[in-house]
Amino acid sequence: MMLRRNLFGTTVLSATAMLAQSVAADVTGADVWATYTAYYESTGAQVIGTPTTSGDETVISDSALLYRFPFDVATLRVGLPDMRFVDQSDGTVLISYPEAFDVRIEFDVPSEGSGALTLGIAQDNFQGTVSGDPADMTFVQSADALTVEVKDIEVPEEDINFSMLASGAGYSSTSRVVTGDLITTTTEMTTGAADVAYVLNDADGSVISNTGRFGANDTTFETAFPAGGSDIMNLSAALAAGAYLRGTADAEGSSSETITTIDGDILSEQSQSSGRTTSRFSIDAAGFDLFAEGEGVEFNMLIPDVFPFPISGSMGKAVGGYKFPLMPSEEPQDVAMRLDFSDLEISEDLWGLFDPNGDLPRDPASINIDVAGTVISEIDALNFETIEAQMNQSEPPISLESLTINEISVSAIRASALATGAFVVDNTDMTTFDGFPRPEGSAILNVEGANALIDRLVGFGVIGPDEAGMARLGMGFIAKATGDDAFETRLDVNGEGHVIVNGQRMR
Repeated sequence: MMLRRNLFGTTVLSATAMLAQSVAADVTGADVWATYTAYYESTGAQVIGTPTTSGDETVISDSALLYRFPFDVATLRVGLPDMRFVDQSDGTVLISYPEAFDVRIEFDVPSEGSGALTLGIAQDNFQGTVSGDPADMTFVQSADALTVEVKDIEVPEEDINFSMLASGAGYSSTSRVVTGDLITTTTEMTTGAADVAYVLNDADGSVISNTGRFGANDTTFETAFPAGGSDIMNLSAALAAGAYLRGTADAEGSSSETITTIDGDILSEQSQSSGRTTSRFSIDAAGFDLFAEGEGVEFNMLIPDVFPFPISGSMGKAVGGYKFPLMPSEEPQDVAMRLDFSDLEISEDLWGLFDPNGDLPRDPASINIDVAGTVISEIDALNFETIEAQMNQSEPPISLESLTINEISVSAIRASALATGAFVVDNTDMTTFDGFPRPEGSAILNVEGANALIDRLVGFGVIGPDEAGMARLGMGFIAKATGDDAFETRLDVNGEGHVIVNGQRMR
């Protein structure tokens, strides 16, 4: 009997707790608008618009975002569509917009004048719900199709004839917004394939037209901004308070074509396409970090007045990446750069311009630069009020502390070079190398096909026999043979400032 009473009591308490949590998790339309307002204000906007609530429905009309830039440089007003929030019996809120609406973006620059851009936006079968509680909401939104059109552009003393239409297969997204000292958002979005076309008619008679198709895209996006906004002239303060922007994207292939004409005659014609691309970026207290990689890149360009034939080529892969600090620190911070172009090929017509007899091999070329390191930086890059004074210091505001050469390589016309290495830098020793910081470390350079390349250049007429002899003599002086037309050079700099090449002290 006692056991039954305990079980009953536990069940009632559990049910009561679940019910309390359910009630606490309810949101209303007014709560949703308050979250919208808090988020927009965290980006620095003044939110214009007052909600009107009648029963279970909250409507916001004639709302807008107003951004005022420091020193009265400019103001920007972004009109928002009418929004309707309907409270549901399960504690969630339905979001609805007009099926089609205009967004008018107005700017005013006192020294230049005022202007505006009007966008027409249409969504097919938009669905939106909000759940959670007032401080932690989840937005789930989708549409079967999305169209964005440039309807009008107004620029002071300029007659701009520009039209643009983008139409996509729709999207679905889930966003979580948490309100506190920081307004944080986490969004996962999938967008369908989209077609984009624009035409620009210039007053001089030239016309630029572009058509493009972009594949489906999966993205993530995370932001954190201080509640109430940040000082736009000192965004470093926001980063120090925990602000960040981060994102990733994974996209299917894309293609585009641009044609420029003047008075009806083709001035240039360009097309490009790529396979899948991936990218990521972050801006936070650790610095700026960007990486992007694309595969299967192809390009084609025709400029009749310059070349009598199209210039075309392809790359198996293209990679780019940068990393550098944004805030000052007495501790070393990471820097990096990555550029990688693999399996680069150009058309036979372009080869024929400088090698009409086909003396040079047409093998695909590759270039890879992958370096990283650490620096001590005094630069507060996002403090725009002091950046000029920071850069005008008598002593350099940034010092290199270490450098790692993960790879620097070139491969073309059946010759290749590969360099790797690592160095640390003593910035307190400016005497060993006559005013330059003293490095310590080693690097290795491997070269293959160098003699064969010299022979080709001689036969091609780029260099003469004397220059070829000097090149071979210099290579023999600093490199040692490691195989058939393969050489290696090792460079060491020790703690005493001695420079050693292939075991021989040179300094």
